[in-house]
Amino acid sequence: MKIIIKIGTAAVFDSEKKRIKEDILKNLAGDISKLVEEGNEIIVVTSGAVGCGRGIIHGNGELGLKQAQAAVGQIILMEKYSSVFSEYNLNIAQFLLNSKDLYEKNRIENLRETYKNLKGKAIPVVNENDVTSIEELEVGDNDTLASRLLFSMNFDILIILTEMGALIKNKIPLKKSDLFDVEDYDKMNLPSNGFGGLKSKLDSAKTIISNKKRCIIAKAGDSISDILSGKAITTEFVD
Repeated sequence: MKIIIKIGTAAVFDSEKKRIKEDILKNLAGDISKLVEEGNEIIVVTSGAVGCGRGIIHGNGELGLKQAQAAVGQIILMEKYSSVFSEYNLNIAQFLLNSKDLYEKNRIENLRETYKNLKGKAIPVVNENDVTSIEELEVGDNDTLASRLLFSMNFDILIILTEMGALIKNKIPLKKSDLFDVEDYDKMNLPSNGFGGLKSKLDSAKTIISNKKRCIIAKAGDSISDILSGKAITTEFVD
């Protein structure tokens, strides 16, 4: 299988303690190590650079400030990924992308060529290039980036890892959800912390499953194998 794993800001970064959740990254690295050994291809899309940068560039709100925080924080974030993944004999490669990279044919071809030479040697860790692209900073849209990457790289499955885990309806975790029949997802009173933009997740899911690929929302820290097999509580959208 060819799997993209997207992990959200609150899933990877503890805003109260102002530190990266190393245990989450260790679980992720261990899972990816097993998946790679089984012959699967993995790309990680990560958020969290702005949070990591706030310890050095203080303040909130202003867009330019967030871009500066992302510039500093991206190095901290990638250093932690490199350190943790190396414990499982995994190398990583940094991809900083923006929307144009996933829409223009020549850029997509360059991306595919780069990946072809990395395959089996390093795990691509992707983030929005926040210094030159502000979409993710404005709407938390790494979900859209991950879905575009899914199609550009011709991958099969997008797993979106959040702090909350599966979507909740009437306080009952859903294992399967038909996006086109459930009308009140956008009215759900979900806290924004740890879930990013619900609309972007649903829009991404709709596009993915309409193209006969899989999209799963799950809890960061749960086994990826359990998520894929249905043993973990998840929301998987079906057509």
